Amino acid sequence: MLILMNKLNYIYFIFIMNLFLILMNSTSIYIQWLSMEFSTIILISMINIESKNKIVSIMYFLISSISSLITIMIISVNFTQLFVLKNSNINLMLMISMFMKIGLFPFFSWMILIYNKSSWSQIFIISTFMKFIPIYFFSSIIYLSPIMVMLLFLNNMFISVYTNLNFSIKKLFGCSSIFNSFLFILIMYTNKNLFLLIAILYTTSLLNLILIFKFYNINNLNFNNISLNSYYLLTLVLFTYASFPLFLTFILKWEFIYNLNVNLSNNLIFFLMLASMLMLWNYFILFKYMILKFKYNKMTKINFLYLKKINLIIIMIYSIMFMTFNLI
Repeated sequence: MLILMNKLNYIYFIFIMNLFLILMNSTSIYIQWLSMEFSTIILISMINIESKNKIVSIMYFLISSISSLITIMIISVNFTQLFVLKNSNINLMLMISMFMKIGLFPFFSWMILIYNKSSWSQIFIISTFMKFIPIYFFSSIIYLSPIMVMLLFLNNMFISVYTNLNFSIKKLFGCSSIFNSFLFILIMYTNKNLFLLIAILYTTSLLNLILIFKFYNINNLNFNNISLNSYYLLTLVLFTYASFPLFLTFILKWEFIYNLNVNLSNNLIFFLMLASMLMLWNYFILFKYMILKFKYNKMTKINFLYLKKINLIIIMIYSIMFMTFNLI
């Protein structure tokens, strides 16, 4: 981070990361709630300072405030029913509040708008800690119900199709963040250690992408100025971020799906895999823009025969790895 991020962004990042650590190590619901709200205030101040368009910060503030007020009122008034009786209606209201907070279906449009109007530094924080903190908090007060699972599946099916409409690179990452929220939520309920591992890998891969995008000023599919080495690096990091087969993120996701198969029906697993394939197709659209623009702007000076040999070797290695993975 953090050569390209200015000093103020670095301070914001450190504060939010510390708040996440406080939340994880606290057993008090109210301290966890305060940590979540302080992180929201820090992000809003960051957006206000960096962005000329104040609509983004106002919208984020309004939606987050509504969600937070609903949450704290429910916790304060219905504490016994929440933790002892596990009232289904209260659980549903808290679930709606969580969906609103992190921009899940049907409250996704405001989050996509914020992604389109935010800088890459802001997108990084929104996609990582501003997702992890609410998910960690709400998982401690909401029990996993069949309605919640169905809505999460519906969210992924819708987002995987919606990404193609008016395709842009920031919208792709916004929809991808919403899509991956399903993964983080269910992992949080099944295995918190696996959640932390996947969160670290997700944050690292996204950070590498953000640094490349900021360095080459890539905002809307403009890959004209990227170098050859950075092109290969960007492709590799995108494969990792998108959880393409045989990459570490894919293996962890595959392990997660295997664990889900014990608790969920095969039909839901099928729809999850279908939604994942549709989401991968959106990354192929991004690769298409990358290949076409890079090829006609930079590759005219490169030996194409050499590139074909390199691509052939990569395909052979990938095929061998895929066969080995299936044998295992």
